[in-house]
Formats: sequence, structure tokens, C-alpha cells
Amino acid sequence: MNELFKQRKEIKAKGHAAFRSHYVLLMFVTLVIIVLGVEFQFTLAAWQVDYTKVDQGAQAVIDSIIEGKFDQGAAQAKEIEDDLLGQEDDTGILGRSRGVLAQFMNGLGSGQLSVSFAQTIRSIVRSDKAVSVIFVIASFLWYALIFIFIKNIFSAVARRLFLQARIYENVALLDVTHIAAVRKWFNASLAMALKYLFLSLWWLTIIGGCIKEYSYWAVPYIVAENPSVKPMEAVRLSRKMMDGHKLEAFKFDLTLLGWAILGFVTFGITDMLYGAGYRLAARTEFYVGIREEAKQRLPEETAVLNDQYLFEKADKILLYDTYFEVVDEITLIHENRVELTGVKKVFADWFGIWIGRDREKKAYDKQEGRVFTVEKYKKCMQGIAYPEWLNPLWRRKELEKHGDFFYLRHYTFWTLFLLFILFAFVGWSWEVALHFMQHGEFVNRGTLHGPWLPIYGTGGLIALIMCSRFRKNPVAEFFIATTLCGVLEYFSGWYLETVYHQRWWSYDGYFLNLHGRICAEGLLVFGVGCCLVVYLIAPLFDFMLSKVPTKIVLVVAAVLGVAFGADALYSRSNPNMAAGAIEDDVVPEPAAESVAAAAEAAVSAAEAA
Repeated sequence: MNELFKQRKEIKAKGHAAFRSHYVLLMFVTLVIIVLGVEFQFTLAAWQVDYTKVDQGAQAVIDSIIEGKFDQGAAQAKEIEDDLLGQEDDTGILGRSRGVLAQFMNGLGSGQLSVSFAQTIRSIVRSDKAVSVIFVIASFLWYALIFIFIKNIFSAVARRLFLQARIYENVALLDVTHIAAVRKWFNASLAMALKYLFLSLWWLTIIGGCIKEYSYWAVPYIVAENPSVKPMEAVRLSRKMMDGHKLEAFKFDLTLLGWAILGFVTFGITDMLYGAGYRLAARTEFYVGIREEAKQRLPEETAVLNDQYLFEKADKILLYDTYFEVVDEITLIHENRVELTGVKKVFADWFGIWIGRDREKKAYDKQEGRVFTVEKYKKCMQGIAYPEWLNPLWRRKELEKHGDFFYLRHYTFWTLFLLFILFAFVGWSWEVALHFMQHGEFVNRGTLHGPWLPIYGTGGLIALIMCSRFRKNPVAEFFIATTLCGVLEYFSGWYLETVYHQRWWSYDGYFLNLHGRICAEGLLVFGVGCCLVVYLIAPLFDFMLSKVPTKIVLVVAAVLGVAFGADALYSRSNPNMAAGAIEDDVVPEPAAESVAAAAEAAVSAAEAA
């Protein structure tokens, strides 16, 4: 049984090769695992703060709410939050007290959000007992759903990518959607949750937890290979597969302990850049050895491990027979492909903007989307990408019914304007909701008077237009969109300060901020948001809009254009200066004096008239 451990040097070498050949993708996936706190919990241990006092206070707030003592809970939460905001050196989340993320985490840690939630329920049901019951149930369900269906499942999602990286030269970020694509996300989530439940119970015995940690060690890999496996079956199969291998796996982890120590000593930097990803790649290679042995020892039990081509490349003849129609389609597409020329080609290729008729756009989008899909299938046929059509769970015909929805689309000018309004409205709604959650009052945010914040609309369009050329590379798309949005926000802040002599936002006190106009946290949010815009929101919006007659779309765009234009012109000389429309504490003293002087001059002029 120790034969596998004796091969540890070879196993590590294979893991290192797989990780190095797909470094950017696998490192990104590993970073997500670290941030979610799913694994490698000690990576950021040096960044953590002692929250014992805060946690006890937050629990006291929750206890007060459950007992129906809402005023007492609110007072306790306010005291804790003030303490958090006033001690940046040792209690502020991530060492700071400013920022959307920091404010949210401080509010969560202090219990302030719990108080706001309870008060909202109280205003609806008007019963303190009902509030307590609803609060407990809602809180439990919220955390359980987030953990089960988002956080915990990512262990299996990541391992599938690491398994693919062992065999195939081409692994795409979109491959993380495999479990969702075969419609087994719910089942896979339950399997991972059952493993966590059993392991948590065993850890109550301490020694039992140490043993069962390795008994259930294979569950994420089993779920990654076959997400349709029954939850209890996945747990039982892992126990049988690890029988005789638990000590081996423990000893193998000990050989990787040096990387974990190095990660802790370097404040998690080496782990985030290399160590954590390498360890996961090595463990993945170790699992492959366990799987091979189990397939011979337990042929009936391991029949559910049926994704053969996740572990080996298919025969070239089988691949050709499976994807032969792709070859014919490639030839057909190239023979009949419509090519754009001149200005139309420049706008379409570089900015994703369509100049021409709607019918031509739909036909061209369908053609280009199919070209992209066929090129992906061609890689599968060549054996350099995972052949999804050979997956036992892949329902090709059912999935191809939705083939009209793809992200390689081109957008007309009126569609872009409607997207601008949509993004601006969503941004306004977000800021209004955030202000309401923090201060308990509705405030029209921004310089305009209507329900829109142009900076969000402009940011969304910049991501969509300026990064159109990079849509086939999600990683490049993320970094370029983040940079462009940072430039936009910085100069927008500079413009508003120059014109109005006042600051509408400030990132002073944020981690890695530049002149208080941009910060690392905000840019990260912008980057993620832009990717959602490019790959999901804008394509889905355009797809739905294509079902509506063009004349109706043009009328709606014209009406909104007039309303927005009128608001912009009026707000140019009469900006929204309502209390709470801007940050109360970001107005520099000279600017405040100039605003007051301007207001006094306006009153004098009115009296003279």
C-alpha cells in the first residue's frame, strides 16, 4: 500500500508540470479558493486580526434581537461599529475602516446589518416574536445557501480544472461551468455539503476528525468527475477508495508542509503566487494514483467514475468519428463566410459595434458565434481540449437549443444607449440601497436628478466597447477592463472636483488608493463587474432585445434619450446637492466655503432681482 507514496517525487514532478503549463488559469482558480476560504485557510492567517471581542459583541447583538430587545441590540451594534471604525490599527477589517467592502464587513461584524434586517422585518410584520423567528430562520438559510451552493462546491469545480490540466493543452476558464452545464450543480452541492457535515461531526471527537479528514479526502474529486453521483454514495466511495491510503495521503501532505510554512512566513504571498496551486496540483496527481488502484480493486463500486477522457486522451479515430461533422462545417463556414470590409469591419472587430441593418447583424453574429464554437470543437477533435461530447452526462441536443445566446455579439448604437441607461440605473439602485442599508434613509445619489449614475453606464460601455477585441481571453479582458475603469473613475473624480470644487466620493483610507479617487478594492469590483457585463449581462440583454421589433426599441431609446439629455443639461447648472447625495465627510474645507459663498451670492442676486 506504500507503493504510491514511494512515487512521490514523480507525482510532484507531474503536478508541477501541469501547474506550470496552465499557470495563469490555475493560479487564478486557486486565488478564488483562498479568498472564499474553502481551503488553504492559513494562507492569509498573518493578515487576520483578533476579533474575539468583536465576535462576542456581535453575538450579543444577535441574542438581543432573538429576545426581541431591538433597541438594546441597535445600541450594542452602534457601539461595536464605532469601535471598529476608530481602531484601524488592530480591529478594522483588513486593517482599514473605509471602503464598500470594509463598511459591509464592519457592519456584518458589528451586527449592524442584522439590526437593520430585523428592523425591516419588524416594520412589516409588526410582531416582535415573529421577527425573532423569521430572523433566525432567514439568517440560517442565507448562510447555508451561500455555503452549500457557492462556497463549498468550488472545491470540486477547481479540481475538475486541475484534472483537465493534467491531460489537455487547452483548458479554458469557461470550463468551470461544466457542472452547471450538465445540470448537476444542485446534486454536486449536496454531496459536498454532506461531506462537510460528516467531517464536522467527526471533528468533535478530534482524533476521529483527523482520520476522517483523509477518509473523505477523495469526495471533491469524485464529484468533479461525476457530479451526478448520489451524495451518500460519494462519501461511501471515498471511504473505500482511501482504505489503506489514508496514512499515505497524510505522509504525502507532510512532504508539502514546507510550502505551507513558507506561505505563512511570507504573509501568504508565495502561496498566492505559487505554493497553494502547486500543492493542489500535486494532490490531484496523487489522487489519480489512488483512482487507478481503486478501479482495479473495486470495479463495481468505482463504476460511477466513468469520465474516462478526463484522465486520458481518446483515440484519434473515436474523436474524428465523434466530431466528423465539425470538419465539414469548418469547410462550409469558410466557403460561405461573410467578411466585413472598411469602416464596418474596424468598428465590428475592434469595438463590437455594428453599423448596418439589424437583419445583417443577427446573421453575422450567428455566423461568428458558430465559428467560435466550431473552433472549440476542432480543438476537441484534435485531442488538445477535453471532448465534452464524450462525457456521459453531456446532453448535446438539449444544450444546442440555446445556441443563439453567445457573448461574441455586436451591438447597434441604440442597443448601446439602452445598455448605458441600464447600467446607470443599476449603479444608482446599488448606491441608493447601500446608503439606505447604512443610514436607514432614502437618498437620491449622484449629481443628476434622475434615477441614473452616468459613471456606471460609461464604465459598462467602456468594458463592452474598448475591450471587445479581448473577449476570447477572459483573463486579459479582466485586467484590461480593470485598468480602463480605473482611468475613467480617476479622471471623472478629477473633473468633478475641478468643475464643482467638490468631491462626490473619496477613497482616502482605502487600501492602495490614488489621491482618494480610485483604490484597489474598487478596481477589483469594477473588473469583476465588467466581466459580468461582457460575458453575461450585455449578451443576454441584446438577445432579449432581438425578440422585440426594432421600431419599438427605437421609440423607447428616443424617449429615454430625451429624458436623460434634459436631466444632464439641467443638472449641469443645478446639480443634485441633496443631503446624502455625496459623501458627507469628503468635502475639502476650501470647497465647502466656495459652495457656501456661491449659495449666498445666489440668494443676494435673487433678492436684488
